[in-house]
Amino acid sequence: MRKANAFRDGVPRLFLLATCMVFGLTRPVMGQSGTWTLKAPMPTGRAGAASAVLDGTLYVAGGYVGSAGISIAVVEAYDPKSDAWSSKAPMLTPVSNAAAGVIDHTLYVVGGNFTDVFRSPNISELKAYDPITNSWSTRAPMPTARSNLAVVVVDGTLYAVGGQGVSGYLQTVEAYDSNSDTWTTKTPMPTPRAGLSVGVVDGILYAIGGSNASGSPGFPQTVEAYDPKSDTWTTKASIPTPRWIMASGVVDGIIYVVGGAGPGGYLQVVEAYNPKTDTWTTVAPMPTTRAALTAGVANDLLYANGGGTRFGIFVANEAFSPFLPVPIDIKPGDANNTINLKSNGTILVAILSTAEFGATTVDPVTVKLAGAPVATHGRGTPMTSLADLNRDGRLDLLLHFRTQDLQLTPASTEAVLKGKTFSGQLIRGVDLVRIVP
Repeated sequence: MRKANAFRDGVPRLFLLATCMVFGLTRPVMGQSGTWTLKAPMPTGRAGAASAVLDGTLYVAGGYVGSAGISIAVVEAYDPKSDAWSSKAPMLTPVSNAAAGVIDHTLYVVGGNFTDVFRSPNISELKAYDPITNSWSTRAPMPTARSNLAVVVVDGTLYAVGGQGVSGYLQTVEAYDSNSDTWTTKTPMPTPRAGLSVGVVDGILYAIGGSNASGSPGFPQTVEAYDPKSDTWTTKASIPTPRWIMASGVVDGIIYVVGGAGPGGYLQVVEAYNPKTDTWTTVAPMPTTRAALTAGVANDLLYANGGGTRFGIFVANEAFSPFLPVPIDIKPGDANNTINLKSNGTILVAILSTAEFGATTVDPVTVKLAGAPVATHGRGTPMTSLADLNRDGRLDLLLHFRTQDLQLTPASTEAVLKGKTFSGQLIRGVDLVRIVP
């Protein structure tokens, strides 16, 4: 596909009058690493929406629809546990190409375009949604009006990064303090761009890709990292595939960048960035090729919603997991899995083998239960053993964890185990728990 077909004055052409329903995905899609599954579609197909996860629920706000790219005020919420959507109070004004973040149980939507994505001016509005009252209010506007910006929250502060404004593609970084309802200007991003993605790992903001050439978009593959504590930027390894108007999410310390549009057209490519090693890898491709989509992460799943191509706008809701799900049994023999967090002892957890998975392939050194590593003997040897716990003819891996190392609370009802196999495959298991005094 030529760029002339995909873009109009720097704005992606994603519009047809029809909304595309995405069907036919009846089983998980496996790739080089990770799994995609089809979830309940969004009730309202749209592109250029803003989204964020609030208290385990994914909210999708605004966006644009139709051949003219008309902005809407529709807000819909997705509950991953029930795999169901519900309608929420619409925003006070329609908006598209905005961005969103969450501070203290409040959803904030900032910037974007009024009316339509081709002719509408950029805005600086900051809208706040209270899920308890299901109502919207306005807060102090962002100093720089812009659209196609990226937003992320670090340590309770919302950062608005880059975007398109009256002066073109922006380096601007502005931070919002919800306690004082004020904005401050920070050190600008070295590379001006719009339609970029951002992710936060260990308190560092990573600005990835985007576009910075109007009309015939250029695609800097730049990755720049911002440290809010020192207010400084550093350059990191470039993203392999040039793209903009993509989506991203962080799962277990890895930033996953999905979809978007680049010099060759619309993408389904998914690339993963590891900040600890400053390296990129390609993982399982997204089932639906699309740009101007939105994403959010809940319970270690990345949900990619909406977006489109020049053939239409989608209602697709697809979930990505980098983990291989494995069965576990916390405190075998205890039907209630009771845990006393004040205990000085250890609890036993079994990773169970199946016909498709061998628990003996798991590297015990990498395993954590609710954030706690495997307990060790005096010389640092992991406390593990092998046994056919459920008498199915397969060896299971038994691990001990120190109770006081578990990052659980009296309100916890489940515990998550994560780790890797010796070959590097990520694993994840979940079991119910009952916390007792």
